[in-house]
Amino acid sequence: MAEEGAETRRVGWLEWGVAGLGAALVVGVLGVLTHEALTYEDGPPAIIATVDDVSQGPGGYVVRFTAKNEGASTAAEILMLAELKQGDAVLESAEVTLDYVARKSSKQAGVVFARDPAGAELTIRATSYRKP
Repeated sequence: MAEEGAETRRVGWLEWGVAGLGAALVVGVLGVLTHEALTYEDGPPAIIATVDDVSQGPGGYVVRFTAKNEGASTAAEILMLAELKQGDAVLESAEVTLDYVARKSSKQAGVVFARDPAGAELTIRATSYRKP
């Protein structure tokens, strides 16, 4: 039995709104996770490098680039090799290791050359990686 003088509390529209928003967020997150689980395909990472810019600094020519993982899996300890070539001859090379690039994501990095990359063919590619 209810005590005499006890009031019943009404739930306001703000509480219902916040509860509805919370429920929608939970359903949305579960939907995304379910979609990812059902459509996931295992495969190798595919690291593609694109040059962002080249600038001259006190230590040489800084080449900034973006390494994008377009593959189906994550890669760790990616070794990126940058080479300046003229014909078949490699004039200069530089390496950088990227700690971690998740699938469908990208990382920015840079290498420094003593020579101006404008006077040669510049290639940047991934040479190795480790599965995390």
